[in-house]
Amino acid sequence: MAEELQNLLEKIQEEGVKKADTAKDKILADAKTESEKIISEANAKAEEILKSSKEDAKRNEERAANTIRQASRDIIIALNVELQNRLKAVVKECIGEAMTPDMMEKLILEMQKSYLSKSSDSEPGIDLILNKKDLEIMEKHIKSSLLNDLKSTPSISIGHDFTSGLKIGFKGDDLFFDFSDDALAEMICTYVGPRLAAIING
Repeated sequence: MAEELQNLLEKIQEEGVKKADTAKDKILADAKTESEKIISEANAKAEEILKSSKEDAKRNEERAANTIRQASRDIIIALNVELQNRLKAVVKECIGEAMTPDMMEKLILEMQKSYLSKSSDSEPGIDLILNKKDLEIMEKHIKSSLLNDLKSTPSISIGHDFTSGLKIGFKGDDLFFDFSDDALAEMICTYVGPRLAAIING
């Protein structure tokens, strides 16, 4: 009886050990499978994050490059505008200094000469528009010297839209030749401006 009991206990123990070994092997196998799955998912997630980070970095780099290019264009445009404004101011100042009574007298005589060469009118009436600053001195200049060379006394009026220079017209014509500081500065800047912009843009 004791021997049978001993055999039964041994058998139970042996089966228990086998079941425990089987359970242990299953647990280990499941753990290995689960760990491999976790590692695989982690690697895939890491690759996805790395890929996304590279794409974000590339997009940020492109955005930064575009921002820099746009800023450069804006700076060049602003620089062009500023230089044009300064150029116009300097040109107007130079024109104001150059438009002396003697220079304006020469302009009037040259315009009369050019008009007579293309017109049958032997005594063209001249209309002069002067700024208020030059009006008095030019009236004196016309009376003292210019009348000797003109066919008739010019009609003089005040122009309020320019600060130096003059406008010359001939009676019967609606056209005035504009030698005001604004018109001459505009003409000079139109010529010089693109060349200046080309230098700036390199």
